[in-house]
Amino acid sequence: MLAIDVGNTHITTGIFEGGVLKEVLRISTLDCLRDGAFLVHAPAVKAKLPHDTIMVSVRAQATRIIVREWERFGGFYPVIVDANTPMGIEVRYSTRDTLGVDRLVCAAAAHRLYGKQGRPVIVVDMGTATTIDYVSEHGVFEGGMIAPGLRSAYEGLLTAAPQLPRLDDLGGGSIIGASTDECVRSGVLKGHAAMIRKASEIMARTRRRRPVVVVTGGLSAMVRDDLPRSYRMDGDLVLKGLSIIGSLQREERVKISGSSGR
Repeated sequence: MLAIDVGNTHITTGIFEGGVLKEVLRISTLDCLRDGAFLVHAPAVKAKLPHDTIMVSVRAQATRIIVREWERFGGFYPVIVDANTPMGIEVRYSTRDTLGVDRLVCAAAAHRLYGKQGRPVIVVDMGTATTIDYVSEHGVFEGGMIAPGLRSAYEGLLTAAPQLPRLDDLGGGSIIGASTDECVRSGVLKGHAAMIRKASEIMARTRRRRPVVVVTGGLSAMVRDDLPRSYRMDGDLVLKGLSIIGSLQREERVKISGSSGR
């Protein structure tokens, strides 16, 4: 199975064999849109066609490019996950039509993989935005919060305060910066980590539960050392979620096929 996550910044593809993630490939979404092509940037993916493909996307133009190439080279249409796709969780969200499907995919994966022994999960996805979502112990997606992503917040700060330094490397540094560069690093990285910790604590206290916190997304590695060790770091959560959803769909097709054959 091929699992494709089309994000605002990157298109990430997971190659699964027997339900196990074997390889992860990442290309620039901008490169795909600029060239009007995906497979030219991902020859390893092209070599896997034809193959079961399931995809979630927040960029409609990139989706059209990928679908066109799949039809051309594979002769089939990939499964595109939307908010109404069965994922093994219940969704309680008042504006479902504006809900980013990638949030649901991550929620479904976190509940399935980490919501053991009846515990709820809090899912932190760090990308262009940082989303923090709550899934109950019964597998109910209740919603959460959307905050500016780590780099998005930094770029916004530089736009509003252009005299601050633009740093190529945001890593390292102390919580108490001794220079302007160090203060910016501390505010951007450690401040973002503190926001994640506090938001998770407040959500847990509001629901009076002890959730498992799962952190994913392309920027999650930047704050790993500033988050509690009890947090579960899983950079491939959305790909695993797509694989789980794909398996659920296959099981449903088998049931329908079996029922019609009686």
